[in-house]
Amino acid sequence: WKPPMKSNIQFVLTGIPDVDDGFIKPNAGIYEVDMFYTPEETIKTMNELGQKVICYFSAATAENWRDDYGLFEKASLGLELPDWPGERYLDIRRKNVLDVIKKRIDTAAEKGCNAIEPDNVDVYSNDNGFTPAIVPADTVAYLHKVSEYARSKGLSVGIKNCVEILGDIFPDVDFAISEECVQYKNCTAYANFTTAPRPGTEGKPVFEVEYVDYTYSGKWSDQGVALTPEQFKTSNKNFPGLTNEKLRRKLCNLDEPGVTLENPYLKINTIIKTLDLDGFIMFCDGRVEKTRT
Repeated sequence: WKPPMKSNIQFVLTGIPDVDDGFIKPNAGIYEVDMFYTPEETIKTMNELGQKVICYFSAATAENWRDDYGLFEKASLGLELPDWPGERYLDIRRKNVLDVIKKRIDTAAEKGCNAIEPDNVDVYSNDNGFTPAIVPADTVAYLHKVSEYARSKGLSVGIKNCVEILGDIFPDVDFAISEECVQYKNCTAYANFTTAPRPGTEGKPVFEVEYVDYTYSGKWSDQGVALTPEQFKTSNKNFPGLTNEKLRRKLCNLDEPGVTLENPYLKINTIIKTLDLDGFIMFCDGRVEKTRT
């Protein structure tokens, strides 16, 4: 399975989707969930409900709350991530790291995931503590190995951010995830990804996530649909002066020439979340739903 070019997606990385009542909202078609925390039975039920499941795990940091943390050798561990106590960068050039990540891919396949998102592989752009320094070419080589193994297990592979190497890794990934490309003004970096970087290739889907804070005084349906979405008050500190509909249009690039909901900017599929990455989701047409967790 590979995601279609024009797709919806829902990210639920805080909490586990609750599918006990035989439904899931929104009917996005694709969900990304935490591979470690989401039970195999939940993933199976999500598939039965028509949702493909991308399983998230970090492929370039070691988190001391994960069950397999002890498998990483001391020499594989670098500096701790700022603002993330207990999480340290990994030296992706070491065989030990690849061996542990292969075990994670095995787990994803066993749980019934349809795809994986190996996160944090842009370790080259961070102060990671390794000497000699990790460079973009190291990530390209590492991702090739990760992707080759994942595909051998029947899983498609996505990449988050890493805009510097999108062209180099294009053959090894099946979709891309962008965070806040509107804020960072780098959405155009994905133009070749969605339209194909070279002759003889086809474009691949990009999922874009922008973030807001919100308040809502309206009601929700029993299945988690906001009944009066016009009552949402949204803001983003990085876009002072823009709120509500104007902010939504900005984050969805709807004011760019020729862009419509049916013809999104650079063929990028955008959704709006909060930084909690819980069940809340706002679509570019203004609909708001909340996945039960």
